[in-house]
Amino acid sequence: MRLMSWFKSLMLTIGVFAALAALSGPAMAHGTLTASMPGDKAVVAAPEKLELTFNEAVRVLRLTLVHGANHQIEFGFAPSTEATNTLSYELPMLMMGEHTVSWTVIGSDGHTVNGSFGFTVSAEGAPAHQMQHGTAPHADHHH
Repeated sequence: MRLMSWFKSLMLTIGVFAALAALSGPAMAHGTLTASMPGDKAVVAAPEKLELTFNEAVRVLRLTLVHGANHQIEFGFAPSTEATNTLSYELPMLMMGEHTVSWTVIGSDGHTVNGSFGFTVSAEGAPAHQMQHGTAPHADHHH
């Protein structure tokens, strides 16, 4: 009798932990940039598009492209009303030099995540049509 009671307690405990693990999975997920074109730290010829891929569907609240220290480049971004995991924007002709992409998204868990990456436009750069995966050099999330 005592063995059966101990076994039931063990199974109940395992069940509770399994349920908690299943429930905490989605709550722990945050929108993370998984790939971009151009990629982080890439040296490219002037790209025609900016493409971002996230690990889950996100709503993009802010997306900026800055040349050098403070020259913001307009490219038609508007905050998204629907969640998606892939974004693509046509770019104007970019000047040679360093560019920084900064973004703020809100994921399915309701948390905002900020991130940024940089690339350099150079006459000697590689074609910008290759997507770099695992691009997440700087990202912060806020609860």
